[in-house]
Formats: sequence, structure tokens, C-alpha cells
Amino acid sequence: MRLCQTSQAHALWEPRLLQWLLLLLTPVLLVASEKVAFGAVPSSLNSAAHITENDQERPLVTFVDLLSSSERFGEFLHAVQRLRMVLPLNRLTNATMFVPTNEAMIRYWREHGDDVVHASGSVYRGVSDVQAWYHVIGDGVIGVQELARGTMVWESLSRPSGNAQDIYAAEDERKFGIMLKTQSSGNAVMANGVPVLAQNFSCEAGNVYLIDGLLTIPSSILELLQNAASADQDQDGIGTASKGEDDPSDTFPVDPSDLSKYGAVEKLFTAAKWIDMLDSAEGDYTQWRRDEMYTLWAFSNNAFSSQFSYAERAYLLHGAAFAADDEDLRRDAIDDARAIASRYISRGPTSLARLGKGKHTVQRFGSQENITVAVNEGKDGIVANVDGQPIGEFDIIARNGVVHGVEQMHRPDDFAFSPQKALVGMNATSFIRLLKDAGLGDYIDGTRPDRKLTLLVPTNHAMEDAFGYELGDGAAEAVAVASAFSQALGDSGRDLPSLVEYEYTGQMMDSPREVQREWALYHIIDGQYSVRELAQDPLLRTKLAGKWTRGRPQVVKAEVDPADGVSAKHVSFNGADNILLEPVTVDNTTIYLLSSPMPTPPRLVNALIQDLDLSLFVAAMGASSTVDEIQQKAGVTVLAPVIDAFTSLGLVWSYLSLPEDSDARNDLSRLIKAHVLKTPVYSDEIPMHSSDSAKSLVVEALNGNMVGLYRTPHGIFADIGQAEMSFSSDVGSVHSSVAERLSSMSDASSLKISEHDILLRTGVVHVLERGLILPLNVEITSAKLLRGMRAHIFVDLLERFNLTYVLEDPRAPAEFGEGADALRSSAASDEGDDGGDGDLEHIIGYSLLVPSDKSWRENRAYRELVRREHDEFLLADDGGSDGDASNPWRNSTTADIVHYMDRLVRLHIVPIVTDDARTFTAAKPTDSGDNGTGRLPANRLLLTDRKSYPTLLDDVTLRAHEFATNRFSIQLEGAPFYQSPGGVPFVSFATVVRSGVARTGAVFELDMMLRLPPVQGSEPGGWKKFAWNAAVWLTGIGMGSGLLGVSGYWARQWWTRSDYQSL
Repeated sequence: MRLCQTSQAHALWEPRLLQWLLLLLTPVLLVASEKVAFGAVPSSLNSAAHITENDQERPLVTFVDLLSSSERFGEFLHAVQRLRMVLPLNRLTNATMFVPTNEAMIRYWREHGDDVVHASGSVYRGVSDVQAWYHVIGDGVIGVQELARGTMVWESLSRPSGNAQDIYAAEDERKFGIMLKTQSSGNAVMANGVPVLAQNFSCEAGNVYLIDGLLTIPSSILELLQNAASADQDQDGIGTASKGEDDPSDTFPVDPSDLSKYGAVEKLFTAAKWIDMLDSAEGDYTQWRRDEMYTLWAFSNNAFSSQFSYAERAYLLHGAAFAADDEDLRRDAIDDARAIASRYISRGPTSLARLGKGKHTVQRFGSQENITVAVNEGKDGIVANVDGQPIGEFDIIARNGVVHGVEQMHRPDDFAFSPQKALVGMNATSFIRLLKDAGLGDYIDGTRPDRKLTLLVPTNHAMEDAFGYELGDGAAEAVAVASAFSQALGDSGRDLPSLVEYEYTGQMMDSPREVQREWALYHIIDGQYSVRELAQDPLLRTKLAGKWTRGRPQVVKAEVDPADGVSAKHVSFNGADNILLEPVTVDNTTIYLLSSPMPTPPRLVNALIQDLDLSLFVAAMGASSTVDEIQQKAGVTVLAPVIDAFTSLGLVWSYLSLPEDSDARNDLSRLIKAHVLKTPVYSDEIPMHSSDSAKSLVVEALNGNMVGLYRTPHGIFADIGQAEMSFSSDVGSVHSSVAERLSSMSDASSLKISEHDILLRTGVVHVLERGLILPLNVEITSAKLLRGMRAHIFVDLLERFNLTYVLEDPRAPAEFGEGADALRSSAASDEGDDGGDGDLEHIIGYSLLVPSDKSWRENRAYRELVRREHDEFLLADDGGSDGDASNPWRNSTTADIVHYMDRLVRLHIVPIVTDDARTFTAAKPTDSGDNGTGRLPANRLLLTDRKSYPTLLDDVTLRAHEFATNRFSIQLEGAPFYQSPGGVPFVSFATVVRSGVARTGAVFELDMMLRLPPVQGSEPGGWKKFAWNAAVWLTGIGMGSGLLGVSGYWARQWWTRSDYQSL
């Protein structure tokens, strides 16, 4: 830099010239600068600038005099005059001033216009008095060497408020001015980025440096943070934080690490209600507040995220806004935010360059404690830290202070974080209020850190949507009312939790507070579960245990997708979705945030009707009048059969579903109760069943039967086998003998559970894949199956021909008296009359091939028999006795008809025989107290393709053919479908329509009646038969002759038309 060029007045000793100069010269004397850069300043003047109050003591040379001495200062001087700064400047001493050139002023006005206003106060063509005073440094006279030394921060006489009267304040009352930074690099010197020209001037008030631009007031601390956010947004496309108070979001707030570099600082000071300290813009603040200067030790988002967890960051940055309706929670959130923020803000503008090398202390804002700042000289400049945390960027000038960038943070040792605070940060304050109102606040307040819990928490928005309005002081009543409506409508739904408990006797509803407590307890899980643990153990025991579960904890069912839990993208609880990417963990508490309140388990019917496959089970409960009893039974496990399980019973279901049959209704009730176990058993409580371990969990059903539950690698199974065993309670251990029998059973011999753990208000439901439990106390006999088929005529014929023994058990032992002997003798005599070989003594049951009543009514022999016995034959479909005059049985004797009908009935009865005498005597007829099944094995009762079956007719057997899957036809064995013995067409073939398995036999419903084989006496005989055959032949001959005549006549007519006729 070159020296300042000024004129030096030479002493004129001539008297006339001296007098002339004394008269013309003003009191202003320009003091020539020494021939050094920017002039040397006596050390006695290097003190703070001040204004003298006594005009007589004012120096002869002032800054105004200096500005007036040259046209190059004219534009700036004009602005000073218009801003009424002349008088204070004339009184200013021991200061330094940066003065823009005229060209710089004109360029500024051209670029910015005349309407630019930087702060409050007087304004001239866009230049305010605050901006003009910013050019005056109050740190004393600054020499050239000091400017060229490097980076330095200086204090100007400008105030953020623009009140120039503060300049007159006494030294002890003067507030800090806006800081200004100069930097030198080589021969270049910059002041706040504006070049300092190589010209300097001096006067007795101080030094003046010419600059090539107008200094502008720097941004406030808040604006600097937001400008950094804007820069990050332009570079990375990341959203920025909003200015001022947060607008509470209905969803979980974004992670601060997703904001700008210093976005967390602004959010934290907003939450602490200190955001006004970072902004000196005009507003509803007091004058002293706007003139306060601060130092912000701004931590980065990375530093903030490294010390505070996701939940902690959300609480500190958003907790005060989310807890706006709860003063206690809001106050706690503000205090916690201030406890952190106060460590990173101090009073006054602290510049590291001004502090110099060494350790320094500055007072924290809002605390009596101090901040320790260590400054050292490094190879590349200043190296500093604050409270041991390294400082990166430093001495960033702001309108209301100085900003330093802190690269690391220290987590305060006294910062205590609890699940309650985490819930505040998650915008779940309604859930907090419910827990506190219900007396459950100790679950979240952190007073029991040793207790492991998992909380399933709906957000405020979810609670409001579910219950219809915002929850306030009437939160408990809101839950109770919503639940009451849910129960009244009979549907628990997914939105309104079904929690209203009805007493079984008086149907009384619990108090709202009790309902509130139950609802809250259902969202508290006993134990701590990560996502991976949920995938392994999806059934969670809650803190809710009521009388409707017999003191057992209610269960929540978690679903994890994908099921491995490692890369789970979706987690839900009872259908309520978790909206967090990862659960929040606070000490021994894990929190999942739900998009809706979790539906509580519904009542039995409400749960079952949601699955159409279970609708027939629901209908069966209604038909058997057991639905109320089962729904009110506390602590149950329901093994629910699907529709196919009932319909596959065939005639058994036809019997059980008879509406007016009391026996059928009682049997159906016993069957339904056999599927209801007396204690809730969830899938994770069922033991593994393998070749090495035959453990099964045996539970008593409502009808008294025992059901064993076990699992294998192929699934979960229900073993309905019975054994003599003793139990001390509903659930017992399997005795060794039973375990041996169970271990030999395959999965196919049990009922597989296809869907498990459908939660109920009173327990749990498991769905059976196929089949159902037919308990021992449901005695299905052939007679009952015939009632289900409504085969009244077949039953009447059995009674007529003394064949009712086929409906009984022929295996009745001797101790059952004469009835057993009669059954044995009847079976033996029927076959012995025709020379039986004795093996038929081992008849163990009978299967019946039963045509429908309609088929019997269409049989001519049966019609004739009925006509003779009742004198008239009234059938809706035949028009009376006159329409039956051509019946070939009309002229047969009654004995012939009875004999024919007896043989026809016997043709439809198939005895089940065995060569094993032990099979005949092994089983006993069962009663309600007997453990023996007494049932024939299924392979004895079911039809087999191409297998022959004996009948009660002499040497007549039937053959079964499976023409489609499980579709069978029956025909006489050894005879084709069509024969013509005696010229009469013969057909004996029928298809099985339905079937049912009874205790000692099976009943097969046929679509038509089988015909007896053509033997003497099986059709109308004697002259009647001859007359019948003759009539048939004569009718055939007559019809053939007529057809031949018609054909000849037609041929002759054609011939006469197609050729000439002879004359």
C-alpha cells in the first residue's frame, strides 16, 4: 500500500502573507501523516472512542472536517448530513472510520435503489443511520499494521435498534455495537468483504480508510442459519426449517439430520422459546432485547444426531409444540430444550480473534455457569474449542452477535430421558394423558427403569380420528362412550376399541374410568420386543388381565412382513400399522407408534362372521342355542370347523340340522361344546411333538371330552383320542400310557389347524383345516341318519319285515341280556336259512343302501301293497287309484307282493362281517361315562372301488364303482346293466347321492332303487305273466304293421308323382 497523499503547508514568515492565511484559514488543520502505510497512531490514542460533552474541549480537527476537505467524500458526507450525524461525529475522538468513495456510493444506489431499508431509524436514499454508523469503529485508532496483520474483528458504533442516542451513553452503560471483520491476504485488505483502498487519512479524531463499496449491515444470527439452510437446499434439494414457532404436525416429525446443516439449532432455540435472541429484526420485542448481542456456538446436525437418539431429538425440537395443550408437559419440554440450548449461547459478541491466545470464560445465557473457550495458534491459523468441543468455522459476523461452528457436542450428564418424553416427541400426548388419568403414569415416567415393557401408542391424530373428537379432560368418557356404541352395535370394528365389559348376570357396564384403564393396559406389553423378536414370537402378552380371560393376560398379535424380521418393511399389531421405520427404545421400554388405536379382540360371533368359511359353525351355535353360553364363558379356546367339515358329514349333518328334532339339537349342542376348551391356549404354548418327545397339552372341553394339542414341523394338530387319565385341573400332563399312544399317531390321524390365534375377548380361536370333533356323547346311529334323510318309508318297511335289528349294534355283549341274544340270533338266522357257512356270526354292523321316499312311491309293488292295506292309494303325483289300474301287481296275491318287498328291502342291506372274533366282542356300547369309542373303523364303512359287498339276499352281492372322485355307483354283481330275460328289459343300477357314517354302519342314499335279479317269483307270475307278455307282443306287432303300411303308402305316392301313369 502507498502512503496517503496530502499537502503540507510551509511556514511563511512574511507578515502580510501570514495575516492573510490566518484570516482565511478555518480552524481546521490537516495533520500530515507520517511516511508509513496508513500512518502511525500514538499509543496514547489507542483507547475506545468517546464523545466529549464540552464544546470547548473539542479537537480542532474532526471526521466531519476531514470529510469536508475533499470532493471524493462528498456523497458519503451528504448522506451523513441528511442522517443528522454531523454533531455526534464532530464530538467523536479516538476512532477509526471506513469511508466509501463517491463512485462506490453511486454504484450502490444504482444497484440497490433508493428504497433499501436495513433497519429502523432515519433513512436517506436507502442508507440508514444504522448502516452509516457501521462505518465507524469504536475500538480506537486502527493503524495500517493492525489492518494488515491478518483477520480481526472490530466493534462498530452501530446499534441493531438504530438509536444513535446510545452513542452519548456513559462508558459503563454503553451496549455492544455490531461487529465488523477485516481480513488481509498479501497486499489486499477487506472489510466485511469490501476492498480497502491504498489510501488513508488522519485527523486528530482518528484514522480514515477509503473503501470501494458501502458496508452493509450483516444478517442476524437467525438469518445466517436460514441462509445456510437455503444454500443446502439449493445444493442438495433438502427441505429447510421454517422460521418462528413450529406448526405441530399430525405425524412423527422428520429427523433433524434431514434438515440443513444447522437446522437443529434453530429448532432447538424455537422449542426453548429463545428464537427472538437470534433475530434482531423489528417486532414485539423491547428496545433492550433488540440491542442485546449474543454469541451462538452453533452445533451441526451431525453433532446433534451423534449425541441424541431419534426420539430425544424429536422431543427436544418438537416436544414443546406437541405438548401445547398440556402445560406441565410443555413446561418440561421447554426446560429440557433450554438446558441444552444454554450450553451453546453466551451474552455479548465473543470473537476468537479479539480474545487472543489462552483460556477464557464467558457467561452462559440463562445460567450462572460459564463457558470455557480455549484459543491457540495453529499452523493454519486459530485453533479453538469451547468446553472441549472443537470449533470449525469461527467469527461469523451477525447483526446481533457472532456465530461459531461447533463440530462436536457433549451430552449433558444430567439430561434424563423417559418414555413419557419420547411419547411427547412422537405427538402422542393424548395417550400420556389417558395413562395418567387411569393411574398408570408409572409405566412411562421412568420411575421403574428395571421393568421391561413394549408400548403400542397411537398418535394424537389417530386418537382423534378414532373417537370422533379431540381428547381433552373428558378423554375417559370419550373412550367409554365410543366403546359402548361399539358393543351396542355388536361389532368391535377396527376403529372403535371394544372395551365395555358387561357383567354376565346384570349386563352392567363398567365405569368410564375402568374402561379407560382397560383400554390403556391393552396397549402395554409385558416384555421388550424388537422387530426381529416380533417375527419369532408374534403373540404378545399385555398388562390387561380380566375376569373374561380368567386372569390370563390378553394377547396382541403382531404381523411382520417379511417374516424374517431382518429387513422388515411392515409391522402391525391387531391390524394397526406401525409408522416408524424402527421402534424407539428408551432404557428398558420399546415404543411402536401406531397409525390408529389398536382394535381390542371382539366377541366370539363378531370374530367368526368375518370369515365366510366359519359361517356354518356360527349358524350351528345359533341352532343349538349355545351361542350365548359360549360367548359368556370366560377363558376359552375354540376349535372352529370350516363349512366343508360340516357338509362332508353328509347325512350326519342332515340329521344334526333338523330344526324340530330335540335329539338332533341336543347332539348338535354336544358337538359344538366339544370344540370349546375350558382354557385359552395360544399357539406358542403348544408343545412340539416329535419322535423323541410325545408331549401334548391336554385340555378338557365343555362337554367333558379331552383334546390334546401338539405341534410338529408340519403344523399344529388337535388329537381327539380318548384315554383313561386323571387330571387335577382343566389342563394336565399326559400320562406315560397316553404319551405312548400319541407318539405312534401320525399327523393324518389328527385334525390339523390351518389358522391359529384368532383373538377373542374371552380367549382364542383356532381354525381346523378339515374335519371336526365328533364327541363320544354324540351317538350317531343309523336310525338317526335315516331321520336326517327323511327316509320314513324305508324305516316302515324295516319294521314291517322285522329288520329293525340292522339299526342296532350286533356286537352287544352277553351282559346286555335278551336283547343282545336276539340281535345275534337274528343275524345268524337270516343267513343260516340259506346255508350260511357260519362266518356270518361275526357280523359287526350293517350298512344301508336307502332309496328316497319318492323312489319307493314310484315302485309298483309298494303302491299295490299300500293300496290293499289302506283300501285307497293317495299320492299327490299319480291322480289316485284309477291312474294305477295298469299296475301289473294288481292281480298278484298279497303274499307274492310281501315276499317281493321283503327281498327288495334285504337287497339294500349290506352286512359288515369279519373273521376276527375279537372284533365282535371288543367294543361295548358306549354311554356318557364310558371311555371306549365303540365305533367301527372307517375302512369298514366307506365304499371302495370295484369291491364286492354281500347283502341279506341269498347269494346276491353288489359291486361298487368309483366313476369320479368320491362318487360311487352300485349295481348287481355278475349281471350287465341291461338284460332281457323273457324279453323284458332289465336294469339294476343306482348312484350314491349322499352318505353318512353311524356308530356301527353307514347309510348311503341312492338316486334310484336297485332291482331284484330276475328269478321265479320276483315278478308277477302265472297266467298274469303270460297275459302281460302276450299284450306286449301284440302291441309290438300292431305298431310294426301300422308303420309298414304308412311307409308303403308314402312310397306309392312318391312313385306316381315322379313318373308317367299308364293308361
